[in-house]
Amino acid sequence: MMDYIAANLPAIDFETTRNFYAMLGFQCLYQSEVWMILEKENLKLEFFHHPELDPKTSWHSACIRVQDLSVLDQAWRNLDWSVFPNARITEMQQLKEIELFCIIDINGSLLRCIQHN
Repeated sequence: MMDYIAANLPAIDFETTRNFYAMLGFQCLYQSEVWMILEKENLKLEFFHHPELDPKTSWHSACIRVQDLSVLDQAWRNLDWSVFPNARITEMQQLKEIELFCIIDINGSLLRCIQHN
């Protein structure tokens, strides 16, 4: 196993969070009462249990950097987002130095999905 750093995000409810990320193609590698690890190919996200979190005031975030952002954008944009009405996906943006789109997950965490240069 290679060394790595994983984003640690809050999860109000592990089951609901796991189901949301399963829609995005993540699988659960580990879960306890206080910690959960999800993986999608080379992408790993770790979650800590935070049942008191207010998703409307959450300031948590992570960056997901990928080789082909358009493939990820297309795959995730075509999902049925109505299943999770508090989550959303933004349009693709070309900023001065980066191309990205964002996801707000069901816990209010911001995921910046960025084209890896």
